[in-house]
Amino acid sequence: MAHPPDWTLEHVRRHIEEGLPLVPLFNLEVVEASPARGLLRLNEGAPVRRPGGSVAGPIQFALADVATYALILAVKRDPAAVTVDMAINFLRPAMTLPLLAEATTLRAGRRLFTADVRISEETSGKLVAQATTTYALSEGSG
Repeated sequence: MAHPPDWTLEHVRRHIEEGLPLVPLFNLEVVEASPARGLLRLNEGAPVRRPGGSVAGPIQFALADVATYALILAVKRDPAAVTVDMAINFLRPAMTLPLLAEATTLRAGRRLFTADVRISEETSGKLVAQATTTYALSEGSG
């Protein structure tokens, strides 16, 4: 599979928005996709809250997953990478939007890519969740 010559932030945004329908549905925004980190923002405006007012766990799970995918696009340039494992710890209720999910590389191997993701409230900086994600890379990456 031929990869685009340059995975700019705009190219990553367009690829994610077109390929993952949950991104526009939940009003997710790719803020950064660089070798240093993948950064996503969950903005106001989408129905993401559970009874009680906190942001639903599955929404935070998706946020962590897409932040990792943005990081992989920047580091490995592998649009065919897929999630194989994720563990998430919900540390406190996420009550205030927007949320930020910052994915950083733990290990970038030939076949597997593992990242740490920290989800926090943008205004307070409070850490609300932490995830460890692992993706399988395609044959052509690396």
